[in-house]
Amino acid sequence: MAAPRSALTTRATLLAVVICVLVLTLAYPLRLYLRQQNKLSQLARANAQTQSQVDELRGAVGRYGDRAWVEDQARSRLLYRKPGEKAYLMPAPPTAGPRDQADAGGSGGGSAWYGRLWAQIATP
Repeated sequence: MAAPRSALTTRATLLAVVICVLVLTLAYPLRLYLRQQNKLSQLARANAQTQSQVDELRGAVGRYGDRAWVEDQARSRLLYRKPGEKAYLMPAPPTAGPRDQADAGGSGGGSAWYGRLWAQIATP
């Protein structure tokens, strides 16, 4: 009875070796295939995003064919008016200027040299 058990063990060992060789042989190409599929899906997403941007820009270019839209843009962006229309522009609110040298309490590092000189002469 010892012979059949030895033959079974030899066959099982050979089968295990063949399976391991097949797995090791197919592992690298399978890894490359999966990596390429991942890259293809990334490129497809990027392509879809770029295509949506192209469609959006084509729509923007198409608006320039509409005379009413162009006139509206000229009125709002360039402040164009038709003859006879009155335009009222509100002055911008005054902005706070830089503080005086006396208020700052030191030399104004960003002021001109003559301003610093005058501030030194003016202070007793």
